[in-house]
Amino acid sequence: MMAMTLRTWVRAELETVWAVVSDSVENPQRYMSDVEAVRVLERLQGGTIKELTIRGMESAPGCFDFFVLERGTLKEVKSTESDYVRVSGVFDSFVFERSITREVTVRGVPYRERIRISNKERKIHRELIDHPTCSGKIIVKAVPSSVQNPMAPVDLQFFLELNSMNGSKEEQEEMAAEIRKEQQRLKEKAEELETNVLRSEGQPALH
Repeated sequence: MMAMTLRTWVRAELETVWAVVSDSVENPQRYMSDVEAVRVLERLQGGTIKELTIRGMESAPGCFDFFVLERGTLKEVKSTESDYVRVSGVFDSFVFERSITREVTVRGVPYRERIRISNKERKIHRELIDHPTCSGKIIVKAVPSSVQNPMAPVDLQFFLELNSMNGSKEEQEEMAAEIRKEQQRLKEKAEELETNVLRSEGQPALH
């Protein structure tokens, strides 16, 4: 599995960045290279995703001794080994307002993605359902660098967890490269929109 985080600073306001990221859900052909067609197959109302991420399995197999619960909800899995306590897993809960399943056609090959959007957290979960080369998920998040200063740059993050169908590292790297291009296009579009707005208001562009 390939796990990596791609980050880039976007010189635009958070709302501008998030508007572009949201637009990419409905119109991926504007931001993803080689997209020939897209259609939304399903729209659902919000809900909650609950995930348990286990870490350190290779270094401590079979040593997960106890769980940490808070008001009946699993929060962490811990393990002990020679009196050493290590956090080995984290329970994550993601509340989203809406969900869509879309079909994207790239180079004549269609695949589906299930996408869950949280406007409150400025976060998107993308799950690859039947991609021809990779499975896994992509988490997109827009994080302000300063809460007090709305003009501060925004950290646009893409967290990738990708598995190649045939174990090919090259296919994972090719997929990651395409996502980097998408991230760069989102950055460019957000900064272009921000510049146009500031220009229309007679204000200097963000630097």
